Amino acid sequence: MIVELLSLVTGKRLIDDDVLFTHRLQFLPGVEAPKIVIVPKKDAPLGAQRVLKIVADTIDTGSGLNAQITYNLDGDFTLPIVDTGLDPVTKAKNGDKGSPDYSPSLGGLIPADTALPNYSILDPLHFIGNYPKANSGGDGESGGKGGSGAEGIDAPVLEIWTKEILGDGLTIDLRGQEGGDGGQGGTGQRGGDGQGGSAAVEGTDENWLGVPNVTCAQRPGMGGDGGRGGNAGCGGDGGNGGNGGVFKLFYTSGVAVAKFTPMMQGGDGGITGSPGAPGSGGQGGPPGVNILSCSATASSVNGSDGLYCRSQNEGGISKRGTDGTDGYQFSHEVAAIPKIPGLFP
Repeated sequence: MIVELLSLVTGKRLIDDDVLFTHRLQFLPGVEAPKIVIVPKKDAPLGAQRVLKIVADTIDTGSGLNAQITYNLDGDFTLPIVDTGLDPVTKAKNGDKGSPDYSPSLGGLIPADTALPNYSILDPLHFIGNYPKANSGGDGESGGKGGSGAEGIDAPVLEIWTKEILGDGLTIDLRGQEGGDGGQGGTGQRGGDGQGGSAAVEGTDENWLGVPNVTCAQRPGMGGDGGRGGNAGCGGDGGNGGNGGVFKLFYTSGVAVAKFTPMMQGGDGGITGSPGAPGSGGQGGPPGVNILSCSATASSVNGSDGLYCRSQNEGGISKRGTDGTDGYQFSHEVAAIPKIPGLFP
């Protein structure tokens, strides 16, 4: 419990306790708008529901200060002046890129991984295949689905007891955090290249006069077909939006309750990640070297490119996160607010 006769708020004041008891809660001008920021309670379990109770005889929000009470429960760093890190104005972490991912690295300088077997003319011992058709290249593996976006943080519970509010008013920003977007899908693997066909083989024969001549003993072999490219990985699912918080106001007669402006909407669900690219098909191997006495042979075919991810719309493989539930508020007039004996006369 925090007990103060005068409780000052300038800039972002972080509160990690459950109760703030004060005679006067004073918001002051500074380099940024004064805000009470509810942060995780020390040693509390991760994700535990956060509750802050403020008991103040007088709340003075000043003039033109845009005084607020809000929260930051996911540990994001906050900077002065700007509202980076505050949960109602940030979104949860996006999902990771799908794994495996066969995208070219270093800006395309290093080619993407290629499926095996992958026959290359740079390997003359294995590039030429057997008759009548050489071996085909291997089919590429599919890229992985992107990781799911993190779920938005649920806003806390805020309870205020007061006998007076002065100044322009107090914004209670307990909107749920937006869910993280799904990660991008992994790119499919390139199909392997086919093997080169075997060379034509000469033979000999004699014509009716007994003169030898060159014949075709074996036509050139067909090259191996290129392997099929791997399918594109689908984008990850969006994270669910956080739920709006709860605001409870207890006040004595005459308090200008209209000066409290609650914002309690649930956070938007994250969108789906973009799909990866399909892997390209491998190249078909060339036919074998021909000779004049042999006719040409049929050529090999290039491997087909991988398939794109199915629809990203509702019902598709990747799904948008669900919007968080709106929070709620209620206020109740009371005869007196709690006291600590001997502290406030």
